Amino acid sequence: MAKDKVEVLPAGVAKGSFRDNLEVACFGILLIMFFKTFVGQQFTIPSGSMRSTLLIGDHLLINKFIFARPQWAWEEKLFPMRGVDRGDIIVFRYPLERDQDYVKRCVALPGDTVEIRDKRLYINGKQATGPWEHHSPRPEDGPLPGPWPATRSTGVVTEDLPESLPVSAVWPYQDPEIQAMDQQGREPLGYGYRDHLAPVKVPEGHIFAMGDNRENSLDGRYWGFLPVDHLRGRPFFIWWSYREGGVDDQNARIPSGPADVVANFVDGARHFFSWTRWDRTGTIPK
Repeated sequence: MAKDKVEVLPAGVAKGSFRDNLEVACFGILLIMFFKTFVGQQFTIPSGSMRSTLLIGDHLLINKFIFARPQWAWEEKLFPMRGVDRGDIIVFRYPLERDQDYVKRCVALPGDTVEIRDKRLYINGKQATGPWEHHSPRPEDGPLPGPWPATRSTGVVTEDLPESLPVSAVWPYQDPEIQAMDQQGREPLGYGYRDHLAPVKVPEGHIFAMGDNRENSLDGRYWGFLPVDHLRGRPFFIWWSYREGGVDDQNARIPSGPADVVANFVDGARHFFSWTRWDRTGTIPK
């Protein structure tokens, strides 16, 4: 009986299981880094500023290349790139603290004139409202969807609040010198411009962003115009919606270390079936 032949591989070809697994792991890490850098990223809604369009605990997938600036014509044809539009939900670097990502809605583009009168938004002299605009005429009812024509009460306006600034006060971000400043680390303005903002033109290279939950959103009314180069992407899919603490209005816990990450994972595993919003999971935000 002939003995089984043993095939001898050239030197350097044979690999052990450790090396095989290490190569697969490294390749997987490179794919994940490429995806997060150029394609998409996961983002969790931590607060109620976009309620009820986006709820606390909504886990989103972000399209990161849709607002990218193509260098060659073939890029624009091959990939679905475009400029930001009015009405787009956007994820961006917060101008006052750029290591934080915020999510709001783009309401005005460069060259548009923005005005707010009695909580109502006007773009180029015309009111901009729709089902995405939420107000809380009675706080106990929570934010209610629009549209909000002049005949519909939005509740108390900031001129009736003691901590508000005079309605006639000049919004500082109208000053071109302030627009050009590095705003990182500055404090946002107070309530005075929340419900009243004199007509102001959006400068080139900037947009104006607001949260849909108008009475509870730290947005452009407080910190000014958003530079276009701060845009990170556009949410296109809610892959999971989870009630933080089992309720809809409890702010998400932001992990500050490995222990918080583990705690969030354990909490999600324990209450996955009971606290998941099944009616929102798998939907497209608009």
